[in-house]
Amino acid sequence: MAGEEWARRIIQKELGQTVSINDDGSTPGMYDLRIGPPDMPDVAIECVGAVDSTRVETWNIGPARGPLSLGVQGNWIVEIAATARVKTILQNLQRLLQELESRGVHDLNVDHWFRRSDALLFDKCESLGITHAFCYQMEGSGKVHLTMPGTGGVVDQHGSGVPRWLGEFLRDPVRGDVLSKLKRSRAKASQAFVIADLGGVPWSIESYLTGDLNHIPSQTPDLPPPVTGAWVVSSFGQKGLYWNGTIWRAVAARGEDIDD
Repeated sequence: MAGEEWARRIIQKELGQTVSINDDGSTPGMYDLRIGPPDMPDVAIECVGAVDSTRVETWNIGPARGPLSLGVQGNWIVEIAATARVKTILQNLQRLLQELESRGVHDLNVDHWFRRSDALLFDKCESLGITHAFCYQMEGSGKVHLTMPGTGGVVDQHGSGVPRWLGEFLRDPVRGDVLSKLKRSRAKASQAFVIADLGGVPWSIESYLTGDLNHIPSQTPDLPPPVTGAWVVSSFGQKGLYWNGTIWRAVAARGEDIDD
């Protein structure tokens, strides 16, 4: 399901009002969703993704394509950085793993401790964007799984960081087109629907949005004009947040009338 359609269903279920797709591609710069008639909308809504595009691209051309079959003895898991050049890794990975096997190295963390013991190999791994290599089966079939670093850290169970992050996110010059579309709508109210995904938000917020949302933020977000309300959901969460201009509310992001 496209993000705009998912957003439309979430908003429609929460507000109990008909939400229509506004951007039909007939005119450049149209905002995504609306409540009310096209000539005099009550609410204009623009959808925007909080996504780490570099991470997404690396994932799609690397780990997402499944395991590799290389000329090595063991089966490996190789962790690569989000900024790694996958094509270069594929050209050099077999030789690197063969070298590790010949040295009897089966678990390699590319960190500053390793650099002290083998600066040459460290530089080679670092230049490729390899952060960890682990042989999980020494007598294997040459199967090599690419993976990427996970996220972690303190979990903000109360979502107290969401209001400040949301204001900063929407005020970033990169989101200038979001604000300009809403300004041109001439709607009575304007809202942003933010889809948080794949490392595009700090871990404390990402983990909060994928949790139960038992606690709702109390702080008022500093939203840039003309935005008067906002929705924040994670594509992996069951619930999301809605700022209606006065208070925060938890809203359903999955379930009846939302999922296909």
